Parts: sequence; structure tokens; C-alpha cells
Amino acid sequence: MKKLVYIMSVSILVFTLWFCTSSTTMKNKPESNKIAILELFTSQGCSSCPPADKLVATYTSKENVIPLSFHVDYWDRLGWKDPFSSHGYSQRQYMYASALHSNVYTPQLIVNGTIEMVGSDANKISTALNKIFSEHADASLTIGKTQIQNGKININFDVSGNIQNSVLNIALIEKKTVTPVKAGENGGATLTDYNVVRSFKTVSKVESGENNTSIDFPTTLEFSNRSVVLYLQQKKDNHISAASKSDF
Repeated sequence: MKKLVYIMSVSILVFTLWFCTSSTTMKNKPESNKIAILELFTSQGCSSCPPADKLVATYTSKENVIPLSFHVDYWDRLGWKDPFSSHGYSQRQYMYASALHSNVYTPQLIVNGTIEMVGSDANKISTALNKIFSEHADASLTIGKTQIQNGKININFDVSGNIQNSVLNIALIEKKTVTPVKAGENGGATLTDYNVVRSFKTVSKVESGENNTSIDFPTTLEFSNRSVVLYLQQKKDNHISAASKSDF
């Protein structure tokens, strides 16, 4: 009888350990395959932007998060011309402002095309990401082969799922830049920026399955300091449904 009680006790202990281990493993597994795109509209001429730049930079190593730094050009006339600024990036920010009924300012962060906030608000960013990762992706995008040729990067990629009425955004990024700022609100500072968008293009239509596209390639980008990001965005509400990043 004692032997039977001992065997039952050991069995219960083993089951308890297995159950706890399994529960912990399941809890630590990612709940979603969604990828979040953080589009930060910033400028080296804006004194309130460096804290946002640093905060968003902390997400460059996070799983399922891809930050993109779009440097706008409307600060360029105020003492310092941002070497990474583009009028096209300013226009993209105005597009979001119109769609989201928000103001245009820096640093402004748009999360997955539909959530707007101050780029240095860590709590709001975390809340937005938790919401996104509680959902399941209804589309997928995978980058295949990339090849540089004649001043362009040719990209092979595959998409599936709900991709109707979606556009494809292509962002060529410089992973890290260091700039001594000589004038303007940040004059005298040396600013480090991450995932700076150096070239950007929108393709109006993609097909299910294998696709090919290309984007202009700034030859000054070093091999170890560049990536290409592709992300699907719905035309109706700007929702970003899938994304992928690849070094090249």
C-alpha cells in the first residue's frame, strides 16, 4: 500500500512539473505573427525630436517591430538643412494627418498606419503594440532574393492572404547615421539616427504569389549598414497588414 501511495505521489509530481512547464512555454510563445511598422516623422532641426529618435531606436532589435525614420523637410528653412530630409516624406505625413484628423508636428509617430501619437510617448507606443500583437495577421509577405543592378535594387517577394486593395511600400533604410549638427535648434550636438529612410516608393498593385519590384539604390550606403523593408498597406484606411525586412 505504501508503495502504491509513493508511486501515485511521484506521478502527481511529474504531471504537475510537466503541466507547469508546458503552461510557461505556451505563455512565452508569441501570440501573433503580426508585424508592427513604426513610422516616425522627425527632423534634425527639431529640438524635441532626439528623445523620440532614441526611443524608437530601441525597437530596432525587437521581434516583429520595424521602425522607420522619415525626415521631413519643413524644418530645413529654420537654421539647419537635414541631410536626410525629403519633401515626399513631409507629404506622407500630411496624408496621414488628413486620414487620422490629426495635426502635423514633429516628432510624430504613426503605428501600422492607423494609430497616431507623439513619438517620445513610451507608454502609448507600448499600448499600441500590445493591441496589434493581440490580433492575428490576415496577410503575409516574405522577401526572397535581392540583387543590385544599374543603380537599383531588384527585389523578389511573395505575398498571400487578404491583399486586395493594398499597395506595396518599399523603404530603403540606412541602419545608423551620425551627424554633427552645426546650426538650428540642435546646433552643436552630434545626432545618431536609426533606420533612416533613404529611398521610398509605393507600388499601386501586387498580385498573390511571387512578385518582383525595384527601387533606386543610393550607392553611398555601405553593405553592413543597409536594409530594405516592404510593407502592405490597405488603400481604404491605411492599415498595414504585413511587412518584411531584409539586409542586402
